[in-house]
Amino acid sequence: MPYRALQVECLEAWMDQLHDPASPRHCEAGEDARPPPASEVERGCLLRAAKRLLQRIPVLCGLLGQRMPVLAHEDIGGFWRALRNLGRLVQILVHLAGNFNHSLLGNYRSLQPNWQREEASG
Repeated sequence: MPYRALQVECLEAWMDQLHDPASPRHCEAGEDARPPPASEVERGCLLRAAKRLLQRIPVLCGLLGQRMPVLAHEDIGGFWRALRNLGRLVQILVHLAGNFNHSLLGNYRSLQPNWQREEASG
């Protein structure tokens, strides 16, 4: 994830486990289950990412348009399931960056066109 000490696959697995327990992607405590976060740093990153994602639901639903159902702004579980129906998180990040110059958790300077970055630094 840009500007986060967190792998995309880690966030995807953690959010799937929390918000989509009926999904085949969800792992019960078995051989394929992902271990709990390795450290307090990773756990904190996951919690901050989830909190930021919750704040970004209206923006992301606006960008993704009719492919997303109408949801309450605090329904992160419903949003996550609808988002995952669009594909893997890596594909969604590429789509948001390539088509809208946005990311999942924020609008980063690195995604802005060069002319906007130059104005921002002046």
